Amino acid sequence: MSYAKMLESIINASELSLRQIAKRCSDIDVRITPSYISQLKNGKLSPPSEDISLALAKVCGSKSQSQLVFQGYMEKAPNLVREYMLASSALNKIMLESLCKTSGEVTSEFRKYIEDLDVLSALEMSSRFVGTASQVKGYNLLKEISLSTGNVVKSDEQSNMVNFFLSDSSMSPTIPVHSYVYILPTRKELLKDRDIIGSYPPNSKVVTLRRIFTAQGKLMLIPEDKSHQLYLFNTISEINYVGKVVSYKVDL
Repeated sequence: MSYAKMLESIINASELSLRQIAKRCSDIDVRITPSYISQLKNGKLSPPSEDISLALAKVCGSKSQSQLVFQGYMEKAPNLVREYMLASSALNKIMLESLCKTSGEVTSEFRKYIEDLDVLSALEMSSRFVGTASQVKGYNLLKEISLSTGNVVKSDEQSNMVNFFLSDSSMSPTIPVHSYVYILPTRKELLKDRDIIGSYPPNSKVVTLRRIFTAQGKLMLIPEDKSHQLYLFNTISEINYVGKVVSYKVDL
């Protein structure tokens, strides 16, 4: 992923306007304009200094601060350094995919996730998982990728509980963005109004959290943050239901 695409992804995830980002940067003594940020994310300018990259990622609340800084460095590095790092990254990705294959099916979604890893993320992930062949390591790698792509995974082999990584602000402030959410697959008929549930919206492979309400014979899935989409159903059988949210923790 290029610096521009990475920055664009960080900005989109923050749900902030370019003017808001520029203002937040100014508050930490980094003076840049909305127009400058726009040119960076559209690839019309080369990556900025490390201080500016760090400020942009920080004010957007991104966990990818070091990745953005490193990608900016990579794109400005001498050709020999860049080619070496890209070759190393390609090898890391091959080893990660091979490890996944030892523990389960490698879907096209998983392959794309590994393929899209930036150089630093591929290095960091391979340093944790690649080494001696291990089915446990492979399982943990598949689990981490599942969480990162918005899917749910079992908490452990003995429990029906599943984990879910919340990547949007739809349930803020009740459940903050970047929370690890614990979902219990309870029966649909036991759900009550105001319960928070996880479900797959129509035409989506990413789990979404909403409060469930019944009104005038219809079922509504309502976000806490009203800027996010509300879903309306005629019957509960139409909901691609995952389970009821029972707890969450914020990964600081």
